Amino acid sequence: MRTAIIGGTFDPVHNGHLHLLHWLVTTTDYQRILFIPVFLPPHKAYDRKVADSVRVDMLQLALQAYPQKYPHDRLVELIVDDCEIRRQGVSYMFDTVQDVIARYQVEGKPAVVIGDDLLPGLTTWHRYDELCLLVDFLVFRRSIDSNFGALPQGANGHLMENPVLDESSTEIRAMLHTGGAEADLASLMPQSVVHYIRNHGLYTD
Repeated sequence: MRTAIIGGTFDPVHNGHLHLLHWLVTTTDYQRILFIPVFLPPHKAYDRKVADSVRVDMLQLALQAYPQKYPHDRLVELIVDDCEIRRQGVSYMFDTVQDVIARYQVEGKPAVVIGDDLLPGLTTWHRYDELCLLVDFLVFRRSIDSNFGALPQGANGHLMENPVLDESSTEIRAMLHTGGAEADLASLMPQSVVHYIRNHGLYTD
């Protein structure tokens, strides 16, 4: 099965992530999409705000809400895979891709979905040359001001001219911390995720 990997902190997951998924579903032929929450990102500091199991729960809820938000999208297999959390340590994509290939029946090369902000440092990724032999990269615009360069030498894949939703987990956490209105939050996140956050008192500290 043609497989794509979307990694991230998802702290919390929001409609921007679902919009990215929608674009991937409607413009590519990938049949299985894995959402893999990171344990420790190798290229930035990560001050986790909730337990890892909570991030997994919110992702599950968001993917369950996806068909209602985009009812006309083709059917794809959506999976939350916690392999990086279970592995712990620094979450290197090379290790994750090897794990995915070993556990799933993957047709061709899996795709690794990244934002264009990661392009400048892509060649510094752990075992970059070997990773490039295993995967294709799908590069999405992160902002309306993005100025695509090109994939670095050795990397194969596509630069995606996707629309951009100006939403971020950082801004949503700030809204939750200050008691943001339910309607405002529901415009940024699936309602089920908003309810989960409220019921568990998350992001209030």
